[in-house]
Amino acid sequence: MRRPAPGTKLPPRADPPGVPLLRVALTFCLGLVGISTAAIFLRLALPAPPVVTGFYRMLFASALVGLWLRLRGRALGAERRGVALALASGVCFGADLALWHSSLVLTTVALSTLLVNTTPLYVGLYSRLTGERLHPRFVAGAGLALAGTAVLLGMPATPGGELRGAALALAAGVFYAAYLLLMSAARRGLDAVRGLFWMGVSATATLGAAALARGDAFAGFPASSWAAMGGAAVVAQVGGVMALVWSLGYLPATLASVALLGQPVGTAILGWLLLGEAVGAGQAAGGAAVLLGIGLASQATRRRARPD
Repeated sequence: MRRPAPGTKLPPRADPPGVPLLRVALTFCLGLVGISTAAIFLRLALPAPPVVTGFYRMLFASALVGLWLRLRGRALGAERRGVALALASGVCFGADLALWHSSLVLTTVALSTLLVNTTPLYVGLYSRLTGERLHPRFVAGAGLALAGTAVLLGMPATPGGELRGAALALAAGVFYAAYLLLMSAARRGLDAVRGLFWMGVSATATLGAAALARGDAFAGFPASSWAAMGGAAVVAQVGGVMALVWSLGYLPATLASVALLGQPVGTAILGWLLLGEAVGAGQAAGGAAVLLGIGLASQATRRRARPD
């Protein structure tokens, strides 16, 4: 990110200063565990359409957050720029979920979650567009990550269409990066709960429009599907994303995007334990190359990152 010009006054944070780093780190890790369950809940929600599952995840979560704010007597109004940025982040998050959820039914949860978390590469490229030079480590890491991705995409396709699913996951990663950058900026004028609410409103609308465009049904699912969608709303969205949104008030988006690389590991473990999706040697090698490349590429970005 660019440093502010001399004499520029930054707006105050929406959260009180002086929060211990350990608390931020623990909250972020808990959020990471929460969002690692999202892919599992989506698989458990089948035969509900994947985009519809995302729609109800956001709808239920937004309703819960709005109810909590009302019971606490807290107004939804806030600084306009913060609300606008949160709404924009929700559009990106909704697009991310629509693409990623579609990917999850075409390939394994481990591969899909790995590829959607290529966000540090996109965040690094964004930094370049805003005036920063590409560090040689970034170029080398990006090349390694792309090589690992090529290994993954070159594997024999599964009956579900693994290549198409991987491509959708990569596209989702672009919107995920935009969501992180926008929400990090929104947290200047919004606390975590209001930020999550406004983000959820626009994400729900985006997913609803996508489901309508696809001609998906919104009802007629078994009880197990509704239970899984409720679990995704409570555990992955209210629990996991709330913790991450709160943490983004204290962590640069660049650093957060790198730390989120723990999600594919958690999802792969859960997929193996709950869905019986074993990770083969080829997938492990390609995935390790992607993670290593992203970690290397992010070093230069992380060194230059400054809390907004």
